[in-house]
Amino acid sequence: MIVRTQTFALGLAATLCFVDSFCAPKGNDPGPALTAVMGILLVRRAAIVKEQSPVVIFAGIALAGVAIAGNHAFVNVNKPIWIALVLIAGVAFALWERIEAIWR
Repeated sequence: MIVRTQTFALGLAATLCFVDSFCAPKGNDPGPALTAVMGILLVRRAAIVKEQSPVVIFAGIALAGVAIAGNHAFVNVNKPIWIALVLIAGVAFALWERIEAIWR
């Protein structure tokens, strides 16, 4: 069995999301729950056998990083720059294959 870089990177990001959702302050609404959902999406993407684009891998890691940093108030996720980053990374993570198909 070959462990691909995409599986390792996205699996590690998913693990960090799950750990963070259990360790996040309980007063955060809806931070821990959304981080757990992000972890589930990362696991789904990591389990795909087909090789993923580097854009998808980077976007998944960026989304996990913002989710983890936002739970502990290291990043103010209500500022326009972070909102834009989450939107761009979310579109790249979810729809990259369709975007490539349109360009071709």
